[in-house]
Amino acid sequence: RCQFEISVAKESFKFNAAHFVAFKGYRERLHGHNYLVSIRLIGSRKIGRDGYVLDYGCVKKVAKNVCKELNEHFICPMLSDVIKIETVVEGINGKAKDHLKLTCEDGTIFVFPRDDCAMLPIVHATTEELAIYLWRKIIVDLDCVLLKSRGINTMEITVAEAPGQEATFRLEIPEIMKEDDPMFDIMTYITAGDIPVEGCASQLLPPDESATNSLKCQIDSQATNNSSSKKCCEDCVNSLSKKLEKLALAIDDGKFADKTDSKKDLSSTLDELKAIMN
Repeated sequence: RCQFEISVAKESFKFNAAHFVAFKGYRERLHGHNYLVSIRLIGSRKIGRDGYVLDYGCVKKVAKNVCKELNEHFICPMLSDVIKIETVVEGINGKAKDHLKLTCEDGTIFVFPRDDCAMLPIVHATTEELAIYLWRKIIVDLDCVLLKSRGINTMEITVAEAPGQEATFRLEIPEIMKEDDPMFDIMTYITAGDIPVEGCASQLLPPDESATNSLKCQIDSQATNNSSSKKCCEDCVNSLSKKLEKLALAIDDGKFADKTDSKKDLSSTLDELKAIMN
């Protein structure tokens, strides 16, 4: 059977925002992204008398407004279980202004002007959770009753933080919007229990076979085990430092001083470098 869908993605569906991801035993450095949003509406088996699944203009207006609300803000995950968030009053030049004070698990403290913060009902400031948040915002503004009347039963939101790095959230459109519906609770989509924390670079990148034993790092499966993560990273740093020392000594000894720029000599030099590094 046939099925219609429309996808809308524009350069104007963007917002620049700062964030950091934090969970038990881990915190990113504060940084930012140029986020891009795209919308997909799925399910109509017949188009309307106007020839549309839905007028692109309706989608563009809603998407631009939602992105504008987040643009040039710090994304604050108000439901975080590892960040203590408080509103404090800071006085400068006799003027008192509200600020958000974030105290992290590692003792780091951030203070931001409240007006510069997008206080979102999310646990982690990830693209996945931003996609869930934006799905709700967009479905409210588009009106689920209108969408269902046009045969649209599913909406998909994609949030990209960089080229090749994006998350997509797809969900069936409800008949009626209810504020207390579990579908709008972010915790509905987060698994219970601890998830092992990703390892460091030596685990994520395939090691050279000859260096497997010296580079092998193991992280405890419990995300709360900070000492294990620290040991892994220390082992990686020590291993790399030793290899760099060998390389520096080889250069000082003039091992590569007589090399030319020919492809043959370059290949030979790289082979020597590999031998030294291992």
